[in-house]
Amino acid sequence: MSEASGFSPYVRLWRDWLWPYRWTLSLAILMTVLVSATTGAYSKVIQLVMAALERTDPAVIWWGPLTVLGLTSLSAVGQYYKETISNIVVTHMETDLRKRMFSQLVGADLARLQSEAPAGLAARFSSDISVVGGAVRGYVGGLTNILTIIVSIGVMLTIDWSLTLMILLIFSVALVPVNVIGRRLRKLAKRTQAEISHMTSEVTEGLSSIRMARTYSLEEPLARSAEGVFDRLLGLSVKQYIWRARMAPLMEVLMGIAIAVLLFVVAKRITAGTISIADFTGLLTGFGVLSGPARRIGGSYATLMQGRAALDRIYMLFDAENTIVDGAREVGRVHGVIHFEDVSFAYPDGHVALENVSLTIPQGRKTAFVGRSGAGKSTVFNLLPRLYDPTAGTISIDGIDIRDMTLASLRDQIAVVSQDSVLLSGSVADNIGFGRKGATRAEIEEAARAAAADGFIRALPQGYDTMVRPTEQAFSGGERQRLSIARAMVRNAPILLLDEATSALDAESEAQIQKALARLAEGRTTLVIAHRLATVMDSDLIVVMDRGRVVEMGRHQELLDRGGLYADLFALQFSGA
Repeated sequence: MSEASGFSPYVRLWRDWLWPYRWTLSLAILMTVLVSATTGAYSKVIQLVMAALERTDPAVIWWGPLTVLGLTSLSAVGQYYKETISNIVVTHMETDLRKRMFSQLVGADLARLQSEAPAGLAARFSSDISVVGGAVRGYVGGLTNILTIIVSIGVMLTIDWSLTLMILLIFSVALVPVNVIGRRLRKLAKRTQAEISHMTSEVTEGLSSIRMARTYSLEEPLARSAEGVFDRLLGLSVKQYIWRARMAPLMEVLMGIAIAVLLFVVAKRITAGTISIADFTGLLTGFGVLSGPARRIGGSYATLMQGRAALDRIYMLFDAENTIVDGAREVGRVHGVIHFEDVSFAYPDGHVALENVSLTIPQGRKTAFVGRSGAGKSTVFNLLPRLYDPTAGTISIDGIDIRDMTLASLRDQIAVVSQDSVLLSGSVADNIGFGRKGATRAEIEEAARAAAADGFIRALPQGYDTMVRPTEQAFSGGERQRLSIARAMVRNAPILLLDEATSALDAESEAQIQKALARLAEGRTTLVIAHRLATVMDSDLIVVMDRGRVVEMGRHQELLDRGGLYADLFALQFSGA
């Protein structure tokens, strides 16, 4: 991307995110103009005051101080409103970006979400967007500096145009090194933001696994791994500070050169009588006024380059296209006959999870998927609600290709109960009601009773209105699982997916959950993943998978009599062979 098009991310930021606040921003820009005009006018006021003193005009004693006081007051008012308004707008913009980013991530393909650690994605909400907000604030500050310089130069041109142009020529020399520093800072900023995401992931994963780490005395390897990330971030940060620090000395040297040239030329002109003390004082004041903004422009430019790197990362996320395309066919409640025809699937990293799978799952029956770890069982469950699409073959429900269905109507047909019972922020009733939009309180309580959850819910401090905080372990594994089952019951979907739903429970909890699951499965097409074969022996159909293929199908006794993989797995679990 060329430097000419280098600010296109900011053009897009203005068009998509700042345009709704254009009138408020216009007021901030108006205040910026006021600040710049009043600041830049000092040199003209000083020239006029000095000229009046040379003429021994007694009125200057009054109008001189009053004019300076007026300019100072106007500048202060403008500065206050400029800062307040611009910061309010930027804060709104940051909030809008965070809302869009979360919405984008929630709707993103599962493959996209799994390509980056959740903690790294979470860091985008703080680090990247904060850098963009800082860049926009820096832009407003930079605009004030530029306008102040323009006004000051305009005033200085009215005093002595030739000297002013000479000073401008000196400052134009800074453009080349400033651009070089800006490009370098942009590259460093992009690497730094990526490293911050990595650091967040490393810290989160390390702390979340602290129990295991202490049990196995892994504190030292964890610390070494984290230290490596911290050191890389340190190196990048130091490089950024070094490159940013080069801006100030560069501008300082140019200031010194400009002052030296100004003093030399003015001294010669005063000696020759071609310039007055008033003009010299006005030029010197103007130069002093623009020197501060000129020094700060380098820092503003560096901040803009860092913001551009953060915007590139944000837009990369916004512009990622989903491969799961919504279908056009709105489907009512299905019967639940599921058919896989020559289905193959490979994950984005190239791992082949399914290969030429063909099978028919009967309506209203219980079908179990068994096999060694990595056989492809979970992939079957991921493909049904279209979390992924097959790389080959088709999946149909009641003869309708699931890719032709709208995602909403397809997923309305499916309820899931997994080993990881997810609870969201909200009340207990809300967590059950999430199963179906518009579920009534009576339906929620009925589902809880069917899931054997009503008793412990009513024992809570506020019963069904007790607030759930996902970060707190307020419920046991069995209680969380029963809430998940109640949620599935409220959904009342014709297809039920049970993914190791009782694997992490004790014997007493498992017995209660199994009864609730049996009630939930009645009349539904139920697909079960289970490593413990005792829980699927009563299935109407058992599908045995190995290395992404279906190697056996049948009922429990049929498969035992066949003496294949299922019989081997059964023997391992029940005979210890």
